[in-house]
Amino acid sequence: MARAIWKGAVSFGLVYVPVEMHSAARSSAIDLTLLDSRDFAPVGYQRINKRTGKVVEWGDIVKGYEYKKGEYVALSEEDFRQANVKASQTIEITSFTSAADIAPEYYENPYYLVPTKGGEKGYALLRETLLRTGKVAVGSIVMRGRQHFGVIGADKPVLLFNTLRFAAELRSLADLEVVARALKAANVAPKEVAMAERLLEEMSATPMD
Repeated sequence: MARAIWKGAVSFGLVYVPVEMHSAARSSAIDLTLLDSRDFAPVGYQRINKRTGKVVEWGDIVKGYEYKKGEYVALSEEDFRQANVKASQTIEITSFTSAADIAPEYYENPYYLVPTKGGEKGYALLRETLLRTGKVAVGSIVMRGRQHFGVIGADKPVLLFNTLRFAAELRSLADLEVVARALKAANVAPKEVAMAERLLEEMSATPMD
């Protein structure tokens, strides 16, 4: 098994289930390197001042936040240190809800939760309860300097922790107003719907078939 990216426990009420977390996804993208076509030597990049066009040395670079178009405020390492939340050793469950109550667009990254020594019974109990009730556990964790909200659900043999996006991270449907107007103007006949339903049934299959 791959090395765990986090070790701690799932906690709710008086229940404490020691677990470790493993990434449930892996990228299939191919990493490509920029090369000079003449000798296949890797091509580097330069840090250019967009105003002067001159190269900027690392020692002259700071991080800044654009609070208004073209206006920045510089942030120091001390600013980042104070804003950095401490890593926690628990996934604190605050409530339970139906899995159907969370829209798919809020799901972000999946992680497997694996029981560690002494946590097998509590882990199995939580998994079976979630499976039977169709609910997920809502909670939070601080990992890699950032607080993540997420849900724990039962994925048959294991528990799966999915981080969630905040509502502010989703684009407003108002951005798609033109598309919405076009759909509203489209007239779909009952016959067309019936034909689409038959096609859907014919093409239905279990996932990964």
